[in-house]
Amino acid sequence: MEIAMLMVSLGERLAQVNVILGIVLAALGIAIACLARRIACAVRKTSKVSNDDSILITTKVIGLVFIVVALVVLVIQ
Repeated sequence: MEIAMLMVSLGERLAQVNVILGIVLAALGIAIACLARRIACAVRKTSKVSNDDSILITTKVIGLVFIVVALVVLVIQ
């Protein structure tokens, strides 16, 4: 009975500010991580970038940090 009272409906949960912020940060992080190679190519002004390029690695790490922060924000109520 107590567990049922702790449950929050999906609509109420999605309306919380931290959930919206978490979803936005996760979407931004996924976009940055997926577009890292294109970002590195644009910065280097070349058509191909090697896999060990510092800009490529840094961009992917930034995207992953956004995703981790989004997960932390989603967990906090």
